[in-house]
Amino acid sequence: MLQLKTKDDIGAFLEEHGYKVSVQEEGVLVLEDEDGLNIFAAADETQLEFMVNLCSVNDLDTSRLAEIYERILDQNTEILPSCFGIDSDDPSDKRIVLVDSIATANLDENELLLSLDALTVNVVTAHDLLQPYFKK
Repeated sequence: MLQLKTKDDIGAFLEEHGYKVSVQEEGVLVLEDEDGLNIFAAADETQLEFMVNLCSVNDLDTSRLAEIYERILDQNTEILPSCFGIDSDDPSDKRIVLVDSIATANLDENELLLSLDALTVNVVTAHDLLQPYFKK
């Protein structure tokens, strides 16, 4: 069993399992799965955080934002271990995202792969949920 202690270890392991791995600014890993889904991963000494960008809030029917937010908050109880969030790094282009995190202490290979699989499945659920709210 590999030691998954560093970003390099994690990247090498995921490449062996079919992910394309690249590094962005600030050491963020970009993981691309076999279907072309990009998963952003940031690691520190305690946890590995994943984020999938789903859409811009600006892409949605803004007259229905309260309804949208209620639906995605309610869905957070169904899509464990992932959850919806809002990335507001750019206040003019807030993003609806899916996030997950796992502890890096004693990180198990299967745990890592299962977390990514769950995140991928939850992307499909998220798109189904958001689809009726996109601007026409």
